[in-house]
Amino acid sequence: MARQCSSSVMFAIAVFAVAACGASLARDEPRPFAAAIGDAIESCVDSTTLRFGKDERRAVLDALDTETVGEALLRRYPAFAQSGLAPQAIVLWRKPGADWLYITLLVNPGKPGEACFTASFVASKISVTPVMLKKYFGVVAT
Repeated sequence: MARQCSSSVMFAIAVFAVAACGASLARDEPRPFAAAIGDAIESCVDSTTLRFGKDERRAVLDALDTETVGEALLRRYPAFAQSGLAPQAIVLWRKPGADWLYITLLVNPGKPGEACFTASFVASKISVTPVMLKKYFGVVAT
């Protein structure tokens, strides 16, 4: 019985080790949208570049929040919906001297390992913004 228990424990440890190794490898995969919170993001449509200061508050929304905010943006701005530039990711950014903004992102067609932005929107116009501010920054509104 002790030998069976020992084998079960060893098997559980091996499974855990393989899962942990797989998780660390998954974190090392290229993620162009994670890089979007670096220093700058190029425009997908012109030569504009958004530049982020080192201490500026910004976060790439997770997939579910990107879908939720993206749908809200497309409902509020039908012309954006018609552009065919539905966001693949969204950054919530506190622009200095301005309000919170949503920056919509796509994988850069000219640089597949990078992201580019398609538009920016004043976040206060979108009803789910207080939830996003609380989730990503721990604030209700500012």
